[in-house]
Amino acid sequence: MDNSCDDPGTKEAEKGESRKLVKSIFLALLAGLLINIFMGLLVDFGELRTAFKETSLVAVLVPFMIVFIIYVIDTLRFKLVFPKFGIKISFRDGLYNNIIGYFFCNITPGSVGGQPFQVLHLSRLGLESTVVSNVIFSRLIEGNIVQLFIVAIFFHKGIGMMASLGKGAFLLIAGMLITITMTVVLILTFSNPHLLGTLALRMEKSGLGKLIARITRNPCWAEKISVWSQGLGSGFKVLWSKNMGTMLLDILIFMVEQLLWAASLYIPLTILTGTASPFPEFLLSYILCGLVSLFIPTPGAAGSIEASYLLVLSALTGKPAATMSAILVWRFGVYYLHLLVGGLVYFLKPMKRAVYKPGKDGILSHIRKRRGSGVKPDRPEAGP
Repeated sequence: MDNSCDDPGTKEAEKGESRKLVKSIFLALLAGLLINIFMGLLVDFGELRTAFKETSLVAVLVPFMIVFIIYVIDTLRFKLVFPKFGIKISFRDGLYNNIIGYFFCNITPGSVGGQPFQVLHLSRLGLESTVVSNVIFSRLIEGNIVQLFIVAIFFHKGIGMMASLGKGAFLLIAGMLITITMTVVLILTFSNPHLLGTLALRMEKSGLGKLIARITRNPCWAEKISVWSQGLGSGFKVLWSKNMGTMLLDILIFMVEQLLWAASLYIPLTILTGTASPFPEFLLSYILCGLVSLFIPTPGAAGSIEASYLLVLSALTGKPAATMSAILVWRFGVYYLHLLVGGLVYFLKPMKRAVYKPGKDGILSHIRKRRGSGVKPDRPEAGP
């Protein structure tokens, strides 16, 4: 094989990645701060201050702890799906992957960086990249299926809400269209992954293809995507054709997660506004506004999420100041505190490499030192 096609990796690039991370964290905090200050100018400051004074510790801790529960659930989902590929993933590696995946979602524009980094991390541990891609990106399909299901169930409520939401009605309409479009695109992409390879090969000699080669420093990027897409198709059949029961169970578990995410905002909203909005209407608003806000190119959708939820939920509660304080408290618990948690985990715990090896039974698992085994663990290396 031509060495020119090998993946490049230099110490300078790794140092550059750390600098980019710090910059991304700073931009996420700055974007969120500026947009939240602007929103604060749109509501009565006195009412906002009063609402914040009534904030309880529960309103902050509940959202923060719910995210930890979701980390654990997502890790257990890994342990449910990966064995279908002959992989026994450890709870520790799965938990680390989900924490860091959420961290990268929080510092990349539109929250798009989490899944690619999860694939990178598990691949560096020694898992096949096509298998990892299938597991990680199948979650995107499952997420859109669940969201589309919820939209379909409560569609009639959404239509009824639009008359009372005023300017917020367009967010619900846009969210419904985005949900349907993303579901169709993802399903078509993963059911026909060879199209990705075909598209890459056709682009290779174009101006865009040459630009990709320069950015990735890999002149053979198209050939690698073509080979990768073939493996992706095989893995898709393993999951969705031969193990449909497992995937349906995984979808049901994700539905529980979706309810937990919604509850992380619903609880502080109820506490600070003093009123409990009908949960079906709230759930529909939560999902659709969240999807729309991701298309605003701020790191982790910082600021855009607060603005979209404020526009819709303040109309539902009739209390803009209290609603804004609840949204800010919620974002502090699920976003800013976990930005700190994820950053500490990423910078203080080095990423390991090539620690998954096949055992005598052919199962791929994390090799660790055991007493009397004489097996030495691989030394961890620096992060990417």
